[in-house]
Amino acid sequence: MNIPRAIGLLAGLASARMLALCVRRGSRAVGLVILMAVWTGGSPAWASLADVLKEPQFNHLSLAPIAPALAATVASTYPVASASSGVVYVYNPALDTLERQTGVAGPIIGERAETIGKGEFSLAASYSYVHLTSINGDDLDSLLNRPRADGKELIFLFPHGVKLADGRLATFLPVRVVADLDVQAHILAPSVTYGITNDLDVNATLPLLRTSLDVTAHTQVPDPRVREFALPPSSPNAQVGSLSASGDAVGIGDLLLRAKWIPLRSNWVDVATQVGLGLPTGSRNDFQGTGTTRLQPTLILSHIYGRFEPLVNVDIDLNTNDVSRSVVGWAAGGTAQVIDPLSVSVVFLGRYELTPVTEPIATPFFFQIERSDQYSASVGSRWRFAASGFVSANAIVPVNDQGLQAAVIPTLELEYAF
Repeated sequence: MNIPRAIGLLAGLASARMLALCVRRGSRAVGLVILMAVWTGGSPAWASLADVLKEPQFNHLSLAPIAPALAATVASTYPVASASSGVVYVYNPALDTLERQTGVAGPIIGERAETIGKGEFSLAASYSYVHLTSINGDDLDSLLNRPRADGKELIFLFPHGVKLADGRLATFLPVRVVADLDVQAHILAPSVTYGITNDLDVNATLPLLRTSLDVTAHTQVPDPRVREFALPPSSPNAQVGSLSASGDAVGIGDLLLRAKWIPLRSNWVDVATQVGLGLPTGSRNDFQGTGTTRLQPTLILSHIYGRFEPLVNVDIDLNTNDVSRSVVGWAAGGTAQVIDPLSVSVVFLGRYELTPVTEPIATPFFFQIERSDQYSASVGSRWRFAASGFVSANAIVPVNDQGLQAAVIPTLELEYAF
């Protein structure tokens, strides 16, 4: 994507009229028109990505029950860049006033208490790439079915009978399946932040996504793990094969509106509260949205000490459709100004589900998503150019293996404050 076109997108999103349209009935159509103007692609072959797993060739392999679990959890793995600008106003106790600060730039992931300043605004665009590689520590590209799950087996039917090695006649044979699920998302997230007062700023972020799902199932009949169904040597009923299907989709994600207010500034700590509202403008079945309206109150503690700024965040992601499925989150870390234009940040992140966010898979032949309490480390840097511009790079690396995980989630961001 070229820079002029990206700036044009951000300018359009900055207008109140565009934001209003995005939360009304035409939001998805407006977002899709914008996205298609800059990002071609997408396959019309599937009603949704979740339907790929429901293709007829997979019917006897029990892959379809995986679709709701993926749809309910994939979007929760996407990173959300900080609403805080790299350029902020901080309290100077010696002068008892606020001063514009361009030193410590703050983290890309995680929130700082400082605000951008009255009448100031910034435009930003972040790009993240998410490639899910594991589920509960198991590789998504080599998911081996269990021979039996909840008293059921994966079988191929032989209505006319098939002779086994021990002479018995069987009307079915168990099947061994190795499933390869490839789930990817390219996320472009334009964002605008505006300072209403020196202590209050607002932010709007509308992700634009291209998501894809590729499924390959390698089958072997009969399942060599079930010895009682062994076939005679050279039996024509012994089969090895592969089935595959794929799809991709382009669209907008969930619109995120955030407001941050600082009730306390002091020599030791600045305290801010942030309220976020996530609107379900993204398609859940295309892995582009959560499908629920979410309220996200956050307590933010931070303070700039010369060239270093520690921070602590505590938040809850309230699922307004089912409060019991809300998620508590936290972040702790800091940012250091290494040299004049360069800041480096390290932030540790965690999320704890009050209850599992998705229903259990009825017959879990391949995996079961019971919980997704995830912990990760975010490492990034911001380089200031000109007076108020920033180029940033960040990587999120998981430190546990619960739920769906990517080996690493890279994020790049371009920001300019006016």
